[in-house]
Amino acid sequence: MNTKLIGLVRKEDHSVLPRTSLITHLKFNSLEPSDEDLFHEKKLVFGNYVARQAVRDEELWVAAYLRAETHWEDQPGDEKLIEHLKMDFIEREFNSLKMRCRGQFGQINKCVVAVCKPDLNVQRTVIKSVVGTLDISIRHLLHGETFPGQHKKYRFPIINTKNLQKYAYISNLCTRKSARRQGIGSNMMRFVIEFAKLSGIKSVYVHVCRDNKPAFNLYRKLNFEVVEMANAALEEEQMYLLCYKA
Repeated sequence: MNTKLIGLVRKEDHSVLPRTSLITHLKFNSLEPSDEDLFHEKKLVFGNYVARQAVRDEELWVAAYLRAETHWEDQPGDEKLIEHLKMDFIEREFNSLKMRCRGQFGQINKCVVAVCKPDLNVQRTVIKSVVGTLDISIRHLLHGETFPGQHKKYRFPIINTKNLQKYAYISNLCTRKSARRQGIGSNMMRFVIEFAKLSGIKSVYVHVCRDNKPAFNLYRKLNFEVVEMANAALEEEQMYLLCYKA
């Protein structure tokens, strides 16, 4: 990786600023979009925040950054190595996010962000405004499946999306450390559940590590139910698959 691609400078509020960048089209000092700019965008307002779809590449970059920070949070090890791993992850995740959101993998994918509610008396840059993120994708069950991954029980699954049941899959939920315990994660989930309902989706799925009790309890409070899966791979990863039925 070219380490000049992205530099991270942390401040007390855990925001980040680019030191140098070869991504010339990104404008990290640009202000967050106003209500007028997002007049036609679906959104969920809660407290001091708003959940909505990411509309700028800069927001996707911050989403990638938050995911890196969350993944390596409190992990022991060489700090320089961890920083290198984070920067490499941010670069790859940012580029992947752009492709996914533009439908280049043949699925409908949306990156949702939670941002500070616009205030006429406060000017915030995009980097300081984004406090949470998650992804939602619209997928199809394979023939014979009643939940994602069940096709592994079938020897010859037929991959044909015609007349197949759609479902929504949520991933990469994370919140800026300084903004936690304010209902950001739960309200982003409510936003994407409503998006799924409006899209005619009746089932929303999410994976969660068995050891991640806060996340598991969050999903259960939102009426997600555990899907019993006889899947060796998932057993090794110690993951639950949960489902919300609209």
